[in-house]
Amino acid sequence: MGRKILISSLGTGQKRDGGYRKAKYGFKNKIEETTFISKALEKFLEIDDIFLVGTNGSIWDSCYREFGGKDEDIELELFDKIDKKTLIENDLMIVNQQMGNNSKCFLIDYGLNENELWLNFDKYIQILDYIKDGDIVYLDISHAFRSLALMSFLMVQFGFGVKNKKFTIGGIYYGMLEVAGDNKGVTPIVDLKIFYDLMEWIKAIDAFKNYGHADLLVKLFEKEVDLQHQEKEIFNMFDLNLSLANMSALQKFIENAKRILPILKQHNNPIIKLISPDIIAFVERMDVKQQSKFQFELASWFYENKNYALTYTVLVEAMVTKECEIKNLDSTNKEHREASKNDLWNNKIKPYKKIVGIRNDIAHQRKSDNINTKKNVIDLETYLLEAKKFINSN
Repeated sequence: MGRKILISSLGTGQKRDGGYRKAKYGFKNKIEETTFISKALEKFLEIDDIFLVGTNGSIWDSCYREFGGKDEDIELELFDKIDKKTLIENDLMIVNQQMGNNSKCFLIDYGLNENELWLNFDKYIQILDYIKDGDIVYLDISHAFRSLALMSFLMVQFGFGVKNKKFTIGGIYYGMLEVAGDNKGVTPIVDLKIFYDLMEWIKAIDAFKNYGHADLLVKLFEKEVDLQHQEKEIFNMFDLNLSLANMSALQKFIENAKRILPILKQHNNPIIKLISPDIIAFVERMDVKQQSKFQFELASWFYENKNYALTYTVLVEAMVTKECEIKNLDSTNKEHREASKNDLWNNKIKPYKKIVGIRNDIAHQRKSDNINTKKNVIDLETYLLEAKKFINSN
Protein backbone atom coordinates (compact mmCIF):
# COMPACT_ATOMS: atom_id res chain seq x y z
CA MET A 1 0.00 0.00 0.00
CA GLY A 2 1.27 3.46 -0.92
CA ARG A 3 1.64 6.53 1.23
CA LYS A 4 -1.20 8.76 2.32
CA ILE A 5 -0.43 12.22 0.95
CA LEU A 6 -2.24 15.44 1.82
CA ILE A 7 -1.97 18.40 -0.56
CA SER A 8 -3.12 21.51 1.26
CA SER A 9 -2.89 25.28 0.91
CA LEU A 10 -1.91 27.70 3.65
CA GLY A 11 -3.79 30.96 3.99
CA THR A 12 -2.97 34.24 5.70
CA GLY A 13 -4.00 35.45 9.12
CA GLN A 14 -3.57 38.15 11.71
CA LYS A 15 -1.44 37.38 14.73
CA ARG A 16 -3.20 38.26 17.97
CA ASP A 17 -2.02 37.85 21.56
CA GLY A 18 1.08 36.00 20.44
CA GLY A 19 -0.66 33.57 18.10
CA TYR A 20 -3.17 32.96 15.31
CA ARG A 21 -6.83 32.13 15.84
CA LYS A 22 -7.55 28.44 16.28
CA ALA A 23 -10.62 26.55 15.12
CA LYS A 24 -12.30 23.33 16.18
CA TYR A 25 -12.47 21.00 13.19
CA GLY A 26 -14.94 18.13 13.18
CA PHE A 27 -14.55 14.98 11.09
CA LYS A 28 -16.42 11.69 11.54
CA ASN A 29 -17.33 12.34 15.18
CA LYS A 30 -13.81 13.49 16.02
CA ILE A 31 -12.77 17.04 16.92
CA GLU A 32 -9.33 18.60 16.62
CA GLU A 33 -8.48 22.19 17.61
CA THR A 34 -5.66 23.75 15.61
CA THR A 35 -4.65 26.87 13.69
CA PHE A 36 -5.13 25.34 10.25
CA ILE A 37 -7.04 22.45 8.79
CA SER A 38 -4.12 20.50 7.31
CA LYS A 39 -2.84 19.73 10.81
CA ALA A 40 -6.27 18.39 11.77
CA LEU A 41 -6.53 16.33 8.58
CA GLU A 42 -3.08 14.88 9.23
CA LYS A 43 -4.44 13.33 12.43
CA PHE A 44 -7.89 12.42 11.13
CA LEU A 45 -6.56 10.65 8.03
CA GLU A 46 -3.24 9.38 9.47
CA ILE A 47 -1.34 11.18 6.73
CA ASP A 48 2.25 10.18 5.93
CA ASP A 49 3.38 13.24 3.97
CA ILE A 50 2.03 16.75 3.52
CA PHE A 51 2.66 18.98 0.52
CA LEU A 52 1.82 22.49 1.64
CA VAL A 53 1.29 25.36 -0.80
CA GLY A 54 1.29 29.04 0.15
CA THR A 55 2.50 32.55 -0.69
CA ASN A 56 5.16 34.64 1.02
CA GLY A 57 2.29 36.09 3.06
CA SER A 58 0.96 32.77 4.39
CA ILE A 59 1.25 31.84 8.08
CA TRP A 60 4.40 29.74 7.78
CA ASP A 61 5.52 30.78 11.27
CA SER A 62 2.37 29.22 12.71
CA CYS A 63 2.94 26.13 10.58
CA TYR A 64 6.43 25.76 12.06
CA ARG A 65 5.03 25.98 15.59
CA GLU A 66 1.99 23.73 14.98
CA PHE A 67 4.29 20.94 13.81
CA GLY A 68 6.29 21.11 17.02
CA GLY A 69 8.83 23.84 16.32
CA LYS A 70 9.99 25.34 19.61
CA ASP A 71 12.71 27.78 18.56
CA GLU A 72 11.14 31.21 19.06
CA ASP A 73 13.94 32.91 17.12
CA ILE A 74 13.16 30.82 14.02
CA GLU A 75 9.45 31.51 14.41
CA LEU A 76 10.09 35.25 14.81
CA GLU A 77 12.41 35.30 11.79
CA LEU A 78 9.75 33.61 9.66
CA PHE A 79 7.12 36.06 10.90
CA ASP A 80 9.36 39.03 10.11
CA LYS A 81 9.98 37.84 6.53
CA ILE A 82 6.27 37.14 6.06
CA ASP A 83 5.43 40.60 7.33
CA LYS A 84 7.94 42.20 4.95
CA LYS A 85 6.99 39.87 2.05
CA THR A 86 10.66 38.86 1.66
CA LEU A 87 10.19 35.13 2.31
CA ILE A 88 11.71 32.76 -0.28
CA GLU A 89 11.30 29.00 -0.68
CA ASN A 90 14.68 28.22 0.89
CA ASP A 91 13.43 29.84 4.11
CA LEU A 92 10.88 27.04 4.34
CA MET A 93 13.49 24.27 4.61
CA ILE A 94 13.21 24.50 8.39
CA VAL A 95 9.43 23.98 8.11
CA ASN A 96 10.00 20.94 5.86
CA GLN A 97 12.28 19.45 8.50
CA GLN A 98 9.76 20.13 11.23
CA MET A 99 6.93 18.43 9.32
CA GLY A 100 9.16 15.38 8.89
CA ASN A 101 9.20 12.38 6.55
CA ASN A 102 9.01 13.54 2.92
CA SER A 103 6.72 16.51 3.57
CA LYS A 104 7.52 19.66 1.65
CA CYS A 105 6.45 23.30 1.35
CA PHE A 106 5.96 25.05 -2.00
CA LEU A 107 5.97 28.82 -2.40
CA ILE A 108 3.66 30.27 -5.05
CA ASP A 109 2.72 33.69 -6.40
CA TYR A 110 -0.59 35.44 -5.84
CA GLY A 111 -1.86 34.56 -9.32
CA LEU A 112 -2.74 38.14 -10.24
CA ASN A 113 -2.11 37.63 -13.96
CA GLU A 114 -1.74 34.85 -16.51
CA ASN A 115 2.02 34.59 -16.03
CA GLU A 116 1.68 34.12 -12.27
CA LEU A 117 -1.10 31.59 -12.77
CA TRP A 118 1.14 29.54 -15.07
CA LEU A 119 3.99 29.75 -12.55
CA ASN A 120 1.64 28.53 -9.83
CA PHE A 121 0.42 25.65 -11.97
CA ASP A 122 4.04 24.71 -12.62
CA LYS A 123 4.47 24.35 -8.85
CA TYR A 124 1.58 21.91 -8.79
CA ILE A 125 3.19 19.95 -11.61
CA GLN A 126 6.36 19.80 -9.49
CA ILE A 127 4.30 18.27 -6.68
CA LEU A 128 3.40 15.43 -9.06
CA ASP A 129 7.08 14.46 -9.19
CA TYR A 130 6.90 13.59 -5.49
CA ILE A 131 3.83 11.38 -5.89
CA LYS A 132 4.50 7.71 -6.57
CA ASP A 133 2.37 4.99 -8.11
CA GLY A 134 0.11 3.45 -5.50
CA ASP A 135 -0.05 6.58 -3.32
CA ILE A 136 -3.40 7.80 -2.01
CA VAL A 137 -3.79 11.55 -2.45
CA TYR A 138 -6.10 13.73 -0.37
CA LEU A 139 -6.81 17.32 -1.40
CA ASP A 140 -7.65 20.12 1.01
CA ILE A 141 -9.20 23.14 -0.74
CA SER A 142 -10.26 25.10 2.35
CA HIS A 143 -7.85 28.04 2.36
CA ALA A 144 -5.88 30.42 0.12
CA PHE A 145 -7.03 31.42 -3.38
CA ARG A 146 -9.98 29.82 -5.14
CA SER A 147 -7.72 29.33 -8.16
CA LEU A 148 -5.73 26.80 -6.12
CA ALA A 149 -8.75 24.53 -5.79
CA LEU A 150 -9.04 24.48 -9.59
CA MET A 151 -5.30 23.86 -9.91
CA SER A 152 -5.57 20.88 -7.57
CA PHE A 153 -8.16 19.33 -9.88
CA LEU A 154 -6.09 20.15 -12.96
CA MET A 155 -2.97 18.72 -11.36
CA VAL A 156 -4.78 15.43 -10.77
CA GLN A 157 -6.00 15.29 -14.38
CA PHE A 158 -2.53 16.22 -15.67
CA GLY A 159 -1.01 13.49 -13.51
CA PHE A 160 -3.37 10.82 -14.84
CA GLY A 161 -3.62 11.94 -18.46
CA VAL A 162 -0.16 13.29 -19.26
CA LYS A 163 2.23 11.95 -16.63
CA ASN A 164 0.50 8.55 -16.57
CA LYS A 165 0.63 8.45 -12.78
CA LYS A 166 -1.11 5.58 -10.98
CA PHE A 167 -2.19 7.18 -7.70
CA THR A 168 -5.75 7.36 -6.38
CA ILE A 169 -7.81 10.20 -4.93
CA GLY A 170 -8.85 9.40 -1.38
CA GLY A 171 -10.86 12.54 -0.66
CA ILE A 172 -11.31 16.24 -1.39
CA TYR A 173 -11.93 18.18 1.80
CA TYR A 174 -13.31 21.59 2.65
CA GLY A 175 -13.56 23.05 6.15
CA MET A 176 -16.86 24.94 6.37
CA LEU A 177 -15.78 27.67 8.78
CA GLU A 178 -18.82 29.73 7.78
CA VAL A 179 -21.22 27.34 9.54
CA ALA A 180 -19.23 26.93 12.76
CA GLY A 181 -21.45 29.45 14.56
CA ASP A 182 -24.51 27.31 13.93
CA ASN A 183 -22.65 24.09 14.75
CA LYS A 184 -21.63 24.65 18.40
CA GLY A 185 -18.42 26.32 17.31
CA VAL A 186 -17.22 23.27 15.36
CA THR A 187 -16.11 23.65 11.74
CA PRO A 188 -17.28 20.53 9.87
CA ILE A 189 -14.91 19.05 7.31
CA VAL A 190 -16.90 17.82 4.32
CA ASP A 191 -15.70 15.49 1.58
CA LEU A 192 -16.37 16.89 -1.90
CA LYS A 193 -15.00 13.85 -3.71
CA ILE A 194 -18.44 13.18 -5.17
CA PHE A 195 -17.82 16.04 -7.62
CA TYR A 196 -14.51 14.51 -8.69
CA ASP A 197 -16.26 11.16 -9.16
CA LEU A 198 -18.96 12.87 -11.21
CA MET A 199 -16.28 14.46 -13.39
CA GLU A 200 -14.74 11.02 -14.00
CA TRP A 201 -18.11 9.56 -15.00
CA ILE A 202 -18.74 12.52 -17.32
CA LYS A 203 -15.38 11.87 -19.01
CA ALA A 204 -16.23 8.18 -19.35
CA ILE A 205 -19.65 8.87 -20.87
CA ASP A 206 -18.16 11.47 -23.22
CA ALA A 207 -15.51 8.98 -24.39
CA PHE A 208 -18.23 6.37 -24.91
CA LYS A 209 -20.80 8.59 -26.66
CA ASN A 210 -18.48 10.66 -28.82
CA TYR A 211 -15.56 8.32 -29.50
CA GLY A 212 -16.92 4.82 -28.91
CA HIS A 213 -14.39 4.07 -26.15
CA ALA A 214 -15.76 2.10 -23.23
CA ASP A 215 -12.58 1.46 -21.23
CA LEU A 216 -13.09 4.37 -18.79
CA LEU A 217 -16.68 3.31 -18.25
CA VAL A 218 -15.61 -0.25 -17.53
CA LYS A 219 -13.00 0.86 -14.97
CA LEU A 220 -15.58 2.92 -13.10
CA PHE A 221 -18.09 0.08 -13.06
CA GLU A 222 -15.41 -2.25 -11.69
CA LYS A 223 -15.10 0.03 -8.64
CA GLU A 224 -18.79 -0.21 -7.83
CA VAL A 225 -19.19 -2.53 -4.84
CA ASP A 226 -22.95 -2.84 -5.41
CA LEU A 227 -22.47 -4.56 -8.76
CA GLN A 228 -21.85 -8.29 -8.77
CA HIS A 229 -18.74 -9.78 -10.41
CA GLN A 230 -20.81 -11.26 -13.24
CA GLU A 231 -22.38 -7.87 -13.96
CA LYS A 232 -18.97 -6.16 -14.00
CA GLU A 233 -17.64 -8.86 -16.32
CA ILE A 234 -20.44 -8.08 -18.79
CA PHE A 235 -19.14 -4.53 -19.16
CA ASN A 236 -15.52 -5.66 -19.28
CA MET A 237 -16.21 -8.00 -22.20
CA PHE A 238 -18.23 -5.25 -23.85
CA ASP A 239 -15.17 -2.98 -23.98
CA LEU A 240 -12.96 -5.70 -25.45
CA ASN A 241 -15.51 -6.72 -28.07
CA LEU A 242 -16.30 -3.13 -28.98
CA SER A 243 -12.61 -2.40 -29.54
CA LEU A 244 -12.38 -5.39 -31.88
CA ALA A 245 -15.82 -4.81 -33.44
CA ASN A 246 -16.67 -8.40 -32.52
CA MET A 247 -20.26 -8.24 -33.75
CA SER A 248 -21.61 -11.58 -32.61
CA ALA A 249 -20.17 -11.06 -29.13
CA LEU A 250 -21.55 -7.52 -29.01
CA GLN A 251 -25.01 -8.77 -29.87
CA LYS A 252 -24.69 -11.26 -27.02
CA PHE A 253 -23.64 -8.38 -24.75
CA ILE A 254 -26.83 -6.54 -25.63
CA GLU A 255 -28.88 -9.54 -24.56
CA ASN A 256 -27.00 -9.78 -21.25
CA ALA A 257 -27.00 -6.02 -20.68
CA LYS A 258 -30.79 -5.82 -20.90
CA ARG A 259 -30.88 -7.98 -17.81
CA ILE A 260 -28.96 -5.46 -15.69
CA LEU A 261 -30.62 -2.27 -16.94
CA PRO A 262 -33.09 -2.29 -14.02
CA ILE A 263 -30.09 -2.51 -11.66
CA LEU A 264 -28.59 0.63 -13.19
CA LYS A 265 -31.90 2.47 -13.00
CA GLN A 266 -32.31 1.65 -9.31
CA HIS A 267 -28.63 1.88 -8.31
CA ASN A 268 -27.76 3.43 -4.95
CA ASN A 269 -25.06 5.59 -6.53
CA PRO A 270 -26.78 8.80 -7.72
CA ILE A 271 -24.04 9.32 -10.31
CA ILE A 272 -24.82 5.98 -11.98
CA LYS A 273 -28.49 6.90 -11.98
CA LEU A 274 -27.54 10.16 -13.67
CA ILE A 275 -25.49 8.60 -16.48
CA SER A 276 -27.45 5.35 -16.89
CA PRO A 277 -29.84 6.83 -19.53
CA ASP A 278 -26.90 7.06 -21.97
CA ILE A 279 -26.00 3.41 -21.45
CA ILE A 280 -29.65 2.38 -21.61
CA ALA A 281 -30.10 4.35 -24.85
CA PHE A 282 -27.16 2.50 -26.44
CA VAL A 283 -28.44 -0.92 -25.35
CA GLU A 284 -31.97 -0.16 -26.57
CA ARG A 285 -30.66 1.17 -29.87
CA MET A 286 -28.62 -1.98 -30.47
CA ASP A 287 -31.39 -4.32 -29.39
CA VAL A 288 -32.11 -5.41 -32.96
CA LYS A 289 -32.87 -9.06 -33.64
CA GLN A 290 -32.08 -9.20 -37.37
CA GLN A 291 -28.34 -9.66 -37.70
CA SER A 292 -27.83 -7.41 -40.73
CA LYS A 293 -29.80 -4.55 -39.16
CA PHE A 294 -27.86 -4.92 -35.92
CA GLN A 295 -24.58 -4.74 -37.82
CA PHE A 296 -25.76 -1.73 -39.81
CA GLU A 297 -26.83 0.04 -36.59
CA LEU A 298 -23.39 -0.67 -35.16
CA ALA A 299 -21.71 0.72 -38.29
CA SER A 300 -23.83 3.86 -37.99
CA TRP A 301 -22.85 4.19 -34.33
CA PHE A 302 -19.16 3.87 -35.19
CA TYR A 303 -19.65 6.57 -37.83
CA GLU A 304 -21.30 8.90 -35.32
CA ASN A 305 -18.34 8.30 -33.01
CA LYS A 306 -15.87 9.16 -35.80
CA ASN A 307 -14.42 5.66 -35.91
CA TYR A 308 -14.44 5.57 -39.70
CA ALA A 309 -12.21 2.52 -40.20
CA LEU A 310 -14.55 0.33 -38.16
CA THR A 311 -17.54 1.90 -39.93
CA TYR A 312 -16.25 0.64 -43.28
CA THR A 313 -15.41 -2.78 -41.83
CA VAL A 314 -18.78 -3.33 -40.16
CA LEU A 315 -20.76 -1.86 -43.07
CA VAL A 316 -19.22 -4.37 -45.47
CA GLU A 317 -20.12 -7.23 -43.13
CA ALA A 318 -23.68 -5.92 -42.71
CA MET A 319 -24.23 -6.00 -46.47
CA VAL A 320 -22.81 -9.51 -46.74
CA THR A 321 -25.05 -10.67 -43.89
CA LYS A 322 -28.07 -9.11 -45.62
CA GLU A 323 -27.28 -10.96 -48.86
CA CYS A 324 -27.16 -14.22 -46.88
CA GLU A 325 -30.52 -13.42 -45.29
CA ILE A 326 -32.12 -12.67 -48.67
CA LYS A 327 -31.06 -16.12 -49.92
CA ASN A 328 -31.92 -17.86 -46.64
CA LEU A 329 -28.30 -18.83 -46.11
CA ASP A 330 -26.54 -19.25 -42.77
CA SER A 331 -24.75 -15.91 -42.37
CA THR A 332 -22.27 -17.45 -39.92
CA ASN A 333 -21.13 -20.02 -42.50
CA LYS A 334 -17.84 -19.01 -44.12
CA GLU A 335 -18.65 -20.55 -47.53
CA HIS A 336 -22.08 -18.91 -47.60
CA ARG A 337 -20.54 -15.53 -46.82
CA GLU A 338 -17.94 -15.92 -49.57
CA ALA A 339 -20.67 -16.78 -52.07
CA SER A 340 -22.71 -13.77 -50.97
CA LYS A 341 -19.68 -11.49 -51.35
CA ASN A 342 -19.28 -12.65 -54.95
CA ASP A 343 -22.98 -12.08 -55.67
CA LEU A 344 -22.85 -8.56 -54.22
CA TRP A 345 -19.78 -7.79 -56.30
CA ASN A 346 -21.16 -9.22 -59.56
CA ASN A 347 -24.61 -7.67 -59.13
CA LYS A 348 -23.03 -4.28 -58.44
CA ILE A 349 -25.15 -3.63 -55.38
CA LYS A 350 -24.60 -0.06 -54.19
CA PRO A 351 -22.29 0.82 -52.51
CA TYR A 352 -20.63 -2.56 -51.97
CA LYS A 353 -17.79 -2.32 -54.50
CA LYS A 354 -16.71 1.10 -53.33
CA ILE A 355 -16.73 0.36 -49.62
CA VAL A 356 -15.01 -3.01 -50.06
CA GLY A 357 -12.16 -1.33 -51.94
CA ILE A 358 -11.75 1.36 -49.29
CA ARG A 359 -12.11 -1.14 -46.45
CA ASN A 360 -9.40 -3.38 -47.96
CA ASP A 361 -7.05 -0.45 -48.49
CA ILE A 362 -7.47 0.57 -44.86
CA ALA A 363 -7.12 -2.95 -43.49
CA HIS A 364 -4.08 -3.89 -45.55
CA GLN A 365 -2.41 -0.45 -45.55
CA ARG A 366 -1.78 -0.64 -49.26
CA LYS A 367 -1.32 2.12 -51.79
CA SER A 368 -4.35 2.82 -53.94
CA ASP A 369 -6.18 5.57 -55.77
CA ASN A 370 -9.03 4.89 -53.32
CA ILE A 371 -7.02 6.31 -50.44
CA ASN A 372 -8.21 9.87 -50.27
CA THR A 373 -8.85 10.16 -46.56
CA LYS A 374 -10.91 13.34 -46.61
CA LYS A 375 -13.08 12.12 -49.50
CA ASN A 376 -13.54 8.69 -47.93
CA VAL A 377 -14.83 10.28 -44.73
CA ILE A 378 -17.15 12.69 -46.57
CA ASP A 379 -18.52 9.94 -48.84
CA LEU A 380 -19.16 7.60 -45.94
CA GLU A 381 -22.46 9.31 -45.08
CA THR A 382 -23.70 8.67 -48.63
CA TYR A 383 -22.53 5.06 -48.49
CA LEU A 384 -24.47 4.55 -45.26
CA LEU A 385 -27.65 5.93 -46.82
CA GLU A 386 -27.25 3.69 -49.87
CA ALA A 387 -26.48 0.65 -47.74
CA LYS A 388 -29.49 1.37 -45.53
CA LYS A 389 -31.82 1.00 -48.53
CA PHE A 390 -30.33 -2.40 -49.25
CA ILE A 391 -30.43 -3.50 -45.60
CA ASN A 392 -34.09 -2.53 -45.29
CA SER A 393 -35.11 -4.18 -48.57
CA ASN A 394 -37.17 -7.37 -48.58
